[in-house]
Amino acid sequence: MGGVVQRSSRFSELNDDDVKYFQEILGKKNVVQDEDKLSAANIDWMHKYKGSSKILLQPCNTDQVSEILKYCNSRNLAVVPQGGNTGLVGGSVPVFDEVIVSLSSMNKIVSFDKVSGILVCEAGCILENLMSFMDNE
Repeated sequence: MGGVVQRSSRFSELNDDDVKYFQEILGKKNVVQDEDKLSAANIDWMHKYKGSSKILLQPCNTDQVSEILKYCNSRNLAVVPQGGNTGLVGGSVPVFDEVIVSLSSMNKIVSFDKVSGILVCEAGCILENLMSFMDNE
């Protein structure tokens, strides 16, 4: 049943033009290509799964995420979203060389309604921080 997973040939490989485009959208500091910084994003919290992505994008808002995804779709670049990368099943780790889209900069609490108990937050919020916020409420 189990077998070796192979990279699909229908996905494009990242090139210099892609990197330049991402830098135009996000600025150079939010386009990470440093191997040391990428190593943490390429492996899960339990050190069980390891990818080989060559780029980590750090958008600050949903418009940037939308632009990234629209571009990656047009180029057939594979993408993996990543929050805190603390999951136990490896779902946020690239399998091969996917573009990592880190949502960690999108970590604001938008609103909290004390009557209904509804909390609205951005996608990159860390659950532990949300729980601390709720404990104080």
